[in-house]
Amino acid sequence: MINIEKAKEVFKKYVEKYDATNPRIALKIAHTYRVTEASKKISEELKLSEEQIKLAELIGLLHDIGRFEQLKRYDTFNDRESINHAEFGASLLEENNFLKEFCEDEKYHSVILKAIRNHNKFKIDNDLEGEDLLQSKIIRDADKIDILNLMTFEKFETLFKKDEIINEKISEQVLEDFYNAKQTDRKNVQTDMDNWILDIGLIFDINFIPSFKILKEKDYINKMIDRTKTEEMENVRKFANSYIEEKIKK
Repeated sequence: MINIEKAKEVFKKYVEKYDATNPRIALKIAHTYRVTEASKKISEELKLSEEQIKLAELIGLLHDIGRFEQLKRYDTFNDRESINHAEFGASLLEENNFLKEFCEDEKYHSVILKAIRNHNKFKIDNDLEGEDLLQSKIIRDADKIDILNLMTFEKFETLFKKDEIINEKISEQVLEDFYNAKQTDRKNVQTDMDNWILDIGLIFDINFIPSFKILKEKDYINKMIDRTKTEEMENVRKFANSYIEEKIKK
């Protein structure tokens, strides 16, 4: 059985190497713990076994472990400007069998690494199945839920290195994809308001009804849009909320 409390102690010791007074480091530490809890909640709502729930929690704890060294080396969380943080994190865990410090039972290692490598991909790998696919879907949902949470309260200065984004243009392709309930490719992103719409559009790649229920309960979409009120964003609000309601009904 996975010892999640021991794993959290190992994680805490690991991140002590990084400057927690840096708001971006602090952001990722807090994000990690919230994703861990969201993974637990989703897997519990799905009525998974205790073993599967602990596995989901552990994947949540480890999914962004590459972020800390990424920021230290490159001073950015932008993978396009540095490294793929998921691949990098999985490689860190494989190096010198570091993963074993978090989870002694090696039978879990393959699914953990596959889930980490898939958590940030535009689309999940087609060849995943069984527990690999299930756990990858859970971490993708949990991560997206907390990304939307972050956008409700984190300072724009921390997120975008500027005080405001509301006056920036939203690109036509980004809006077109959004109103087609489609995640837009990052190559279409030209402004930070495009990024804002892209983040709201994460709802189009949510897998489980419990995840949609969390989004509705926490009201993340409305809270995000309240930070960027424009006529177009009111249309975005209506479309997003309607989409979530329809998914819950199913």
